[in-house]
Amino acid sequence: MTALVRYLLADVLRTQRWLPPLLLFAAVLGMLYASDAGPPLPAYAGTCVLVYPVSAWLTVIISTAEDPVRRSITVVAAGGWGRVQAAVAVLASLAAVALAAVAALVPVLTQPHPHPPATVLEGFAALAVCALVGVGVGVLCGRPVITRAGWSVLASAALVVLVLLFGRTPPVGNVLWSLSHQDGVTGALALSGVLAVLFVVAATRLGTALGPRRG
Repeated sequence: MTALVRYLLADVLRTQRWLPPLLLFAAVLGMLYASDAGPPLPAYAGTCVLVYPVSAWLTVIISTAEDPVRRSITVVAAGGWGRVQAAVAVLASLAAVALAAVAALVPVLTQPHPHPPATVLEGFAALAVCALVGVGVGVLCGRPVITRAGWSVLASAALVVLVLLFGRTPPVGNVLWSLSHQDGVTGALALSGVLAVLFVVAATRLGTALGPRRG
């Protein structure tokens, strides 16, 4: 599995399609924290809204980096669609958690408000949860679940917006609300963390099931 994840990483890096989402992430993060962003937890809520769609975008890029012919060869070499889809989910999750770590540490270095370790840890956990939900969206909207690039982009954008529109509904809305109101953060993170992991697993299993039919 490690070798397969490394192969997918090298292939994604080769395409350079990861540059636009990372540049967007860096630019918006810089704007958010260029001046006083306010209390730490509400500020982290704003960053969660950034990390969530960027993670979905990166995941779609990872799942579609190979063309269908090369992906079929990779599936045969790896031993099946299950291993390939799992590797896609693992690589996307690692990238998402890395984004969450950066987003959690930047305000510690740039903001005038104190950031106690417990607050930073809560912020990182919230960012990681929202990033993993983005991974689930990306896996669900990438190949082989959706095989056309245009439909994949539209579906992932629609899902990202739809989830954000549902107010306090888990797994993203309740995290944003709890951070913004600085209330019930631990409970929201526990519930949404479980739902985020289940979402990624379910999307991965769906891709595994559809892969042999649409590969």
